[in-house]
Amino acid sequence: MLKPLSLITIILLFVGGGMYFFHEDSFITKSQKSSLSGQKLLEKLDTKTLDQIKIFGLGSEINLVQLQGGGWQEKISNYEADIAPIQDFLINLSQISLGNMVTDNPEHHERFQLLNPPDNIEEWEEGRHGFSVNLLRGDGTSVLSLLLGKERSNGQGQYIRQAGSNKIYLIPERLSVYSEVDDWLRKDLLALESNQIKSLELQSGDNISVSLSRGDAETAWVSVPEKSNFNDSEKINKVLDRLGDLTFSKLLKKYVLSQELTDSPAKEESLSIALFDGRVYSLNFSKKESLDENYLLSLRMGIAVEASESADAEDSDLRKEMDAFNQRVNGRLFEISSWEAKELLFSDQ
Repeated sequence: MLKPLSLITIILLFVGGGMYFFHEDSFITKSQKSSLSGQKLLEKLDTKTLDQIKIFGLGSEINLVQLQGGGWQEKISNYEADIAPIQDFLINLSQISLGNMVTDNPEHHERFQLLNPPDNIEEWEEGRHGFSVNLLRGDGTSVLSLLLGKERSNGQGQYIRQAGSNKIYLIPERLSVYSEVDDWLRKDLLALESNQIKSLELQSGDNISVSLSRGDAETAWVSVPEKSNFNDSEKINKVLDRLGDLTFSKLLKKYVLSQELTDSPAKEESLSIALFDGRVYSLNFSKKESLDENYLLSLRMGIAVEASESADAEDSDLRKEMDAFNQRVNGRLFEISSWEAKELLFSDQ
């Protein structure tokens, strides 16, 4: 018969052994601590030589390419990327210091969601894979190839592994990675100041429902009598405010665009905005039931007839601005929120 003291000892050994094998922190032992502990993941990041940022995770693939003239572009959509989240991501990446080495046993990669990413994006599994981050130079050589795994369940930190290495490290803080392409795109579409706008014309089908103009930025808006009789100043101010900060939530992919256009017929409305300097913007709205009350928006920029002669000059700043704007947005379809669209269409919320 076991003595009480011996029985207690056996129980403690059993519990301690179970905790060792089942708790992730048990992998961190003195014998596993690496000489790299405390070392910066990136000692120096030269953004001038950086050419691409590739991110693979959550069933999405992002490929950001740095342009020669400055700025970034999302390669798959061929659309301008937002520099702010890219800068934040690179700064956070460059500040990472390695913590303790957790394990160098490849059999534990799956446990920490640090398996190599699959070749087929559809085979990515959340419970087995994390994020794959690759920074590449212009010549195709790698600056960094990193796998980001699960967060620490008991305390702060995240598990990481560099591609090609079996060693798993714990970093002090989680590195946030955006998983959707739209999270990296430049979202602003227009930034028009109210004192720039000369006239507004809203057309639904073949009928013009609102037509407003003014002589200069200091005079009141006048409704064109033969086309409309509109004098709701609150709605006018909402439109002007919205044109100063018009953004989209999603850039529709080509195959999605084709599907949307072949679905049930959509109600279409257009808003024409003329500026005192000769710029003219055309915004076309479509309402689709499949968008959960959101709207589809396409837009382009033109030059008013009276300003077109001077804009025809080869070095015209106005024509350069038009060409650059249309190159970015023309032929694309953007999704915008219901309330933003309704403000632009002078509608009741």
